[in-house]
Amino acid sequence: MSSHTQRLVTAILVLVPVLWVIAAGSYWTWTVMVLLAALLGLREFQHLLVSDVRSSRQWRVLYYSGGLFLPAGAALGGPTGLHCGLILGLFGALLGMLARSPLDSNGIRRLAQCTLGWLYIPYLLSYVLLIGQAPPGRRWLLFTLVVVVCSDAGAYYSGRTWGRHKLYEAVSPKKTVEGSAGGLLLSVLAGVGIGQLLLPERTIPQTLVLSVALALISQTGDLIESMMKRISGKKDSSRLLPGHGGILDRLDSLLFVFPTSWLFL
Repeated sequence: MSSHTQRLVTAILVLVPVLWVIAAGSYWTWTVMVLLAALLGLREFQHLLVSDVRSSRQWRVLYYSGGLFLPAGAALGGPTGLHCGLILGLFGALLGMLARSPLDSNGIRRLAQCTLGWLYIPYLLSYVLLIGQAPPGRRWLLFTLVVVVCSDAGAYYSGRTWGRHKLYEAVSPKKTVEGSAGGLLLSVLAGVGIGQLLLPERTIPQTLVLSVALALISQTGDLIESMMKRISGKKDSSRLLPGHGGILDRLDSLLFVFPTSWLFL
């Protein structure tokens, strides 16, 4: 397959089951989906920026188990449970350092890396579960995904067709101003249109503002992950998804969108 065909086939194979889970699955299938995405994301983040964790089995156990506390806490206790999970993970890690290696100069650096991974991936993903706890949660999350998918698709095809001016060459050489503008335009048009169907309780100005905010934050999240890949010297976070890269290469534009959508909700 060409890279473009691979990209389309992979997008369909991933997007269809995800949309089915959101539209028809139980809340616990949402939880399993978020836990799986968090584990895969943490694994890729480890290879990008948290390589020190690989050298110690104890730190690997802490890294992954601490990351799972957050979605589990959100599923069981909402925002309070989410933040209790974060506190427990951080306190448990510091307590372990105090008991086993209080003078290890590398311990704080490893813990800082672990904490960044927890905040960037499972913490932000946990807002999917917080959205799902609200009465219009399914419709709200579907609306959010439509806006972000349209932003990604619009930016990709606009950039390929009309892209001339680099958006931020130091971080992502292929992204263009024209692509960014095309993604923003398509996501706003789709958001205002689909908002009348999925969010009838919201006015058109409200869905317009929400669509613009989600699209801009989506594109910024993409640049943030590109920055991390450039720092680590990697082109993709992994080869898990043909034509797309890794799970983080698909989640990058969504991670900061989820808490933003929850705040609007």
